[in-house]
Parts: sequence; C-alpha cells; structure tokens
Amino acid sequence: MGKRLNFLILLSLLIIPILPSVVLSYILPSSQIIAIMTNKFTAIKTLVITQHTKDLHHEKAFDEIVTLSFPYLYRSEIPGQPGKRLIIHNNSKTLRIIDRKITYDEESYDFIYRFLLLSHDPAQLLEMLKEVGINTDKVSLTRFEGKIAYLIGEKNEGSARLLVDKELFLPLLLKHGDYRFDFSDYIEFMEHAWYPFQIVYAYKGEIIEEYTVLDIKANLPIDVSLFDIPLIRTQFSKSD
Repeated sequence: MGKRLNFLILLSLLIIPILPSVVLSYILPSSQIIAIMTNKFTAIKTLVITQHTKDLHHEKAFDEIVTLSFPYLYRSEIPGQPGKRLIIHNNSKTLRIIDRKITYDEESYDFIYRFLLLSHDPAQLLEMLKEVGINTDKVSLTRFEGKIAYLIGEKNEGSARLLVDKELFLPLLLKHGDYRFDFSDYIEFMEHAWYPFQIVYAYKGEIIEEYTVLDIKANLPIDVSLFDIPLIRTQFSKSD
C-alpha cells in the first residue's frame, strides 16, 4: 500500500507541471473563433456613424457620415457636400464618386473590414475571409500590441490574416492583399455592443486614412435606396 501511494505521489508530481502546457496549447478552430466574435455584434443590425477622417495620402481631414446595414451595405459621404466624396458598397459592388465624377465602379472586397463589426452569419463570414486569401485552416496564438490574440491565417508576416483578441473576441487586425486595417479603442457604446472608435487603413505598408468615431447610433431605420448603385450611378458622369 505504501509503495503504491508513493508511486501515485511521484506520478502526480510528474504530471502537474505538464498540465498547464497541455491546457495552454489547445487553440480553438477558426469556425469557433468567428462564431464567438460574430456573437459580439448580433445586436447591431444597422449603424450610422459620424467620423473624423484623416486622409494622409492627400494631406487633408474632414468629417463624414458612414451608414452600414446588414448584409453588405455601406455608404459614406461628406454631409452637405453631395458628390464631393461618396462611396457606396452593395453586396460585392463598389461605386466611388469624387468631385461628382465616378472614379471606381467594380467588384471589390474593400469593405469587408466594416462587415466584421455588424450582425453576421459566421459561416458566410468565414467564406468571405477565404475569398480574400486567408487560410482559415491555420490558427495560432500571437502577441499584438500587448494583447494575446488568435491569428487566423499563415504565420509569415506578409500573409493574409485576421487577428482576434483572445479574451474579448474582438477583431484587432485584418490584412488581405495589399490592404491592412487596425482596430483599436473599443468602446461599449450601448449595452453589449462594442465598436472600435479608431480604425487605421494602410495600403502597401503606407497609412492612407485614419477614422475616428465622433458619434455612433445603432439600429436606426435606413432607406435602402441609399445603396442603390444603378440609381446613383445615373446621377454622375464617369471620370476621364
């Protein structure tokens, strides 16, 4: 009996130091990470955001209204200046108007970063991430600005990836192609609803624009004609 007890004690002393590393080594699959993350935004069906935009590429700053609606509807415009800078995204199409001229009218994934922060179907979002080149079969842990985060995608620095805060399950960074978006300064602007009050958009390693939320309202009724690209296209001419 004494020998058996001594053996069990010795065995426990050997196993206890190993347990923490076994527990810590378990990493959630991307499908579960995305499901938990999207659950953070289920209360947000529409958003109307007043934001301050710093256009570092053109060295100017201005306020604009961003309107978002699930699924895949985005519109930004400078209040009181119709056609000065108007961007509309509807499903997979993007229309960009600058100084009343159409400068872009094609399919794009440019606004996937905004749709991470709305009510979303996890399976659809996972497919969108795959479409922009993120390997959703690969998940690891990393550190990002002092936080431990899940890294969905390849580990090499230049790869397409999504970083999600391990504790809060909020997106911290999205990178695909030459685009990178950093999310920070999360604020609970209504009960159980969080939003990053600072977003930084970079292209090919250069910061292009910074967005700072001035005001935000959720779940207001929204006129879907605001996102009618064919209708709005007729009001403007194409850029030379």
